[in-house]
Amino acid sequence: MTENVELVNKYGEPLRYDRNFQGPRQRDRSCTDVPCLILFVLFLGGWAFIAHYAIQNGDLNKLMVPTDMYNQKCGIDSSVLNKKYLFFFNLDQCIDPLVPITGCNTPQVCVETCPSQTFVWDSMKNTMSLQELRARLICKTDADKAAIGSKADIERAIQENRCARYYIKSQPFLNRCMFEFSDQICELLPSVLLRARRDSTLRLPGNSSQVEELEMQAMALTMQSEALARVAPQTGSSKQEPVDERVGQCRRQQLNGAVIREKMMQTDTRLAKMVGNLVAHFYNGTHDAQRLGEEIVEDLVNSTSVVLMALFCTLLASLIYIALMRWIAAPMLWFSIIGVLVGLLFAIYYSFKQYRFWSNTATVPLHDLNLHKQWQNLLQNPKMWLYLSIAACIAFVVIFLLVIVLRKRIRISIALVKEGSKAVSTVISTVFFPIFSWVLFIGTIGFAIGVGLYLGSIGTFSFRMVRRLTDTGEVTNEQCVCEGPGVNYTVGAACDPEIFKQYCHINLRRESCAQTTCSFLEIDNPPLIRWAMGYNVFGYLWLTFFISAFSDMVLAATFARWYWTFKKRDVPYFTLTRAFCQTACYHLGTLAFGSLVLAICRMIRLVLEYIDAKLKKYDNVVTRAILCCMRCFFWLLESFLRFLNKNAYIMCAIHGKNFCTSAKDAFNLLMRNFLRVVTLDKVTDFLFFLSKVLLTAGAGVSTYYFLANNPSVIQLNHKAVPTTVVVIAAFLISSVFFGVYSMAVDTLFLCFLEDCERNDGTPDKPYFMSKQLMQILGKKNKLPPRQRRGK
Repeated sequence: MTENVELVNKYGEPLRYDRNFQGPRQRDRSCTDVPCLILFVLFLGGWAFIAHYAIQNGDLNKLMVPTDMYNQKCGIDSSVLNKKYLFFFNLDQCIDPLVPITGCNTPQVCVETCPSQTFVWDSMKNTMSLQELRARLICKTDADKAAIGSKADIERAIQENRCARYYIKSQPFLNRCMFEFSDQICELLPSVLLRARRDSTLRLPGNSSQVEELEMQAMALTMQSEALARVAPQTGSSKQEPVDERVGQCRRQQLNGAVIREKMMQTDTRLAKMVGNLVAHFYNGTHDAQRLGEEIVEDLVNSTSVVLMALFCTLLASLIYIALMRWIAAPMLWFSIIGVLVGLLFAIYYSFKQYRFWSNTATVPLHDLNLHKQWQNLLQNPKMWLYLSIAACIAFVVIFLLVIVLRKRIRISIALVKEGSKAVSTVISTVFFPIFSWVLFIGTIGFAIGVGLYLGSIGTFSFRMVRRLTDTGEVTNEQCVCEGPGVNYTVGAACDPEIFKQYCHINLRRESCAQTTCSFLEIDNPPLIRWAMGYNVFGYLWLTFFISAFSDMVLAATFARWYWTFKKRDVPYFTLTRAFCQTACYHLGTLAFGSLVLAICRMIRLVLEYIDAKLKKYDNVVTRAILCCMRCFFWLLESFLRFLNKNAYIMCAIHGKNFCTSAKDAFNLLMRNFLRVVTLDKVTDFLFFLSKVLLTAGAGVSTYYFLANNPSVIQLNHKAVPTTVVVIAAFLISSVFFGVYSMAVDTLFLCFLEDCERNDGTPDKPYFMSKQLMQILGKKNKLPPRQRRGK
């Protein structure tokens, strides 16, 4: 039978003591913040309705319309109404991860149809007539093609990059002309790559013109990608498969394995090209960058097993490290603090030494404006070293005094870190729970982006009459006159491309306007669609904060249940599952409330950023200052709300109260222990950071050492490639582990504070904290008389 007694803590606040209190139990719980949960469900229903409406009425093809090098929308702008496909002079230039930022550095023009035949000027110029060549030629503008009257004009236009030198038979993909690789071209591909004569006995189906056509396709393919010539770069092994063996099975054998293998090799080649283009932005020489890109991709492919094994070892090391933290937390933390203090002493000594040296050394400042010279001037400035030594002295004194004053609280923090290690080790399934949140996050992001794209495609195209710019950036002065329905069309005003093309001309011969066009401006979304876009953005914010809050409360309920179990070996099985069910059954309304507050704050910040972007062109000092203050205020407010919400979820998981009550209780509890809160937060952050660095560095060093000392197992061009991948992935893995660990420490800290206020160590009110914490605080549990007599 449970005995409830009205008590007050040492601060005079009422406590209803329950001697059987064990934290987040489902007994006597009820649903919290139900109205907010209903609002959240209705909001999600409205979001689903908007998504359905957007999919039914939107058209993503409107957003996928390609744009040529003259900023004309293919098939939409007046000058290219009948040209809906985009043709690339050199498609390989677009295989670059920086294309979304820098653009595709090759001429792009709108065409009526994608090329149905292969064209290679160097091979065809002596075998085809001028008319045939001119028919196959693709140029930047119709004027460039119309000006061609001889083969010499074609050669000149190609040299000036006004016409394409070669292209391959293509098929439209999203209204963009992409290469079409036939079965026969795969047969020819190996010999072209080896740059050898074809065997005279080779016979392909069809007539000689087809054979010639296929050979031209293969030659064009070779010119398109130099990377394919090194599809199997040498790695020093004597057991290299011939290129003809590795590539020539593209279609030759009708076996699934051969086809899949060839597709994988083509993927590796294209990936090598992409990496090579990326490296070219930071590496001297296009050829060297391409080769380096191929070597990087080859190392990634060859070291897959090593990387996976290293990451698996990192995962095990993280688990073992968390288990060991109960013993090594104190040595690590004190060693780190001493290391920081010693480092500051060395900085003080070195800075003062440099200050004395440069004060007694006469130097002439370097007058170059480049960054390196300015950095050298800064290093030779004695005042800089003086200020640096003063700052290091202040930092040393402050940290040293804080360590002395807060040494007891640092010991409490270390003990709580050890307790967190025990909790995570006991309920090891909590380490893998973030995977569930990741899946939900990815689904939410994909849904919000999809709905946003469909909403953005709802509306009508708006057009504006504009004049083109010359290569030097000057505006053309073509006298384009419109009549009939377009008589009121003026430059900069709205227009219709059909009317513009039919009724606008530049002379009495009614020649079409060439330098003046009716160009696409934007998709004019109706006002309701714009509100729906804002609804979609707010829905994304609310749902993502809700998912994060759900994960926090489930983990908090799990670790709180561990703390409030007097004998830790009696922690029930499936604690995480029970916490999940408890949160889902009782506290979704509280999560909706807390996430709504954060979503509103974040939405206000986004609106302020939008207003700031719009007001930049006015360059008003007053508005900039006001916006800066408001942005700073709401950033601080959001940071505070995130901290408060996290602790409110912990209190709700423990006591089952609504959001406002839990937030008030958590805030009061933390403010009564302000110094402990600050100490714990900084100490644990520092300790966890050191732990992540240690695990990441260990994974990277171990991987590099293994690759360097076992060349017979795997041969690589650059050992740094797989090592870098391991370091990045290891840091992510350790961050996930220590994110759960941090939640455990925060939960146990609140439980510890409440344990100190709720209990006094008597048999009726024993402490639930560990013996180490009781020893640090000078407390202990008094044994009941029976147990004393039994002893």
